Amino acid sequence: MEKIRNVADFTDHHIEKKRILDESKQFSRIKIGICLLLYFTVIFLQVWFSSFSNIAGVVAQLQVMISVCLVVIAKEKGYRIGVAINLLASTFVGIIIVLGAGNLEAIPGIMVPLSTIIIISIISFYGKRVDSNLAEVAAQKKELSVLYDELANSEKEVLEQNQKLRELNRKMKQREVRLNYLAYTDVLTGLPNREMLVNKLDYLVEQSQDKQAPFAVVFIDLDSFKKINDYKGHHIGDLLLKSIADRIKKIVLQQDMLGRLGGDEFTLIIQRDLSEAEIFEYVEKIRMALLETFVVENMNLNISASFGIARYPRDGVTATELLNYSDIAMYKAKEFGKNRVQFINGQA
Repeated sequence: MEKIRNVADFTDHHIEKKRILDESKQFSRIKIGICLLLYFTVIFLQVWFSSFSNIAGVVAQLQVMISVCLVVIAKEKGYRIGVAINLLASTFVGIIIVLGAGNLEAIPGIMVPLSTIIIISIISFYGKRVDSNLAEVAAQKKELSVLYDELANSEKEVLEQNQKLRELNRKMKQREVRLNYLAYTDVLTGLPNREMLVNKLDYLVEQSQDKQAPFAVVFIDLDSFKKINDYKGHHIGDLLLKSIADRIKKIVLQQDMLGRLGGDEFTLIIQRDLSEAEIFEYVEKIRMALLETFVVENMNLNISASFGIARYPRDGVTATELLNYSDIAMYKAKEFGKNRVQFINGQA
């Protein structure tokens, strides 16, 4: 359908163009006809005036004007017609008036057409040069227009490519942020994962070696969490883990880090120099908060947790040692009946 429409448009354009060209040719013929009529009228007047007046020479100047008009309005065709009628006029005046009638005063009437031929030849020559220059300028203009269009298209393509590159770069940055988030974040709770916790401990150990600034690691393990997964299902278990994480986060101070090691195990890094009594009070507050009933999908769930604590540098000087000793302390808390806070050195 589109192809048929394009063909129809081309046909209409061709017909319109042909109509305009035909009208232009017809108008040009009319102008040439008027010039010829005027020219031969001038010849007649020249012959008529030559028999009784000297004004014939003045009238003859109209030949020049009409011949020039022919060259201007019809160019190549007008020039040929102008040469032909001026030769005809010169021959006519020479034979009929000068030789036939013996009127030597009409000799200028012979020279005027010859001079006219020279004049229109000069005009035609320079007109062709002007047309050639104009055609050259038009060709250069068209070439410049093509180059400009190509440049504009190239610039548009570059802009589009830059836009695509910016969009691609934006998406890559989003993916990078997302991958970085997934690499160091526990998807379920949104807490730092084991990788992030270990990196943080390594950093604290490195920073604390010179300053010997103490800090503590708290290992948190939920008591009897497996029963909830077994009896309520893993979906409920996951929702409960999220609720537990949210409740602990409300207690943990901003300068400390709470993370999830995996399963029902959490770790709290206390980055401040606190005494054992202050650490115990801080962790005890978390333990007590977890004893409050959780409501998960209209079900009341109760849970407790056991806490094991190791301190740097007293109990360990590496991330691995601190995690291991806090884990051991947590198992001691479970051995002593669960739901309690236990330091690795035996204090509770």
